[in-house]
Amino acid sequence: MSLKRSKIGMHTASHVGPNMTPMVDVVMVILIFFMLGSSFTSPVWYLTNNTPAIRGGFSNVKTTKFPPVKLIIKLDRVGRHTMATIGSYQTENLKGSLYKWLNKRRKILGKKTQLIIKPHQSVPYQDVITVYGDCVRARYHEVAFGMPVR
Repeated sequence: MSLKRSKIGMHTASHVGPNMTPMVDVVMVILIFFMLGSSFTSPVWYLTNNTPAIRGGFSNVKTTKFPPVKLIIKLDRVGRHTMATIGSYQTENLKGSLYKWLNKRRKILGKKTQLIIKPHQSVPYQDVITVYGDCVRARYHEVAFGMPVR
């Protein structure tokens, strides 16, 4: 009888507490889920620029040629009029003043200047086409459209 009691006592003493394996598995899955989810919501930590990629950097460049100038033309709707803004210059309306300004600046900036038209979403499409026409009439060859501003 003493032999049976010792085996019974050993059997009950070897299994103490709940089974932790399922809980560890669930915690690991949740940990992996949060680690992956947090990496997608973090901001980009890299600096971006518009400098052309040159092998060896600018120290190996043999020419003094600079990248083309980019001018952003922002179109805003004020009342019933559309105004164009380029840096600190602002037009009252689109009745030829933008063309005159662009034509005068083309001589200073050169032929390779890039123009980017960024209209506000409230600007009518006809006004965007008018600005594009002024850019082409002022003999700019690189004219593009940016995403509409909200």
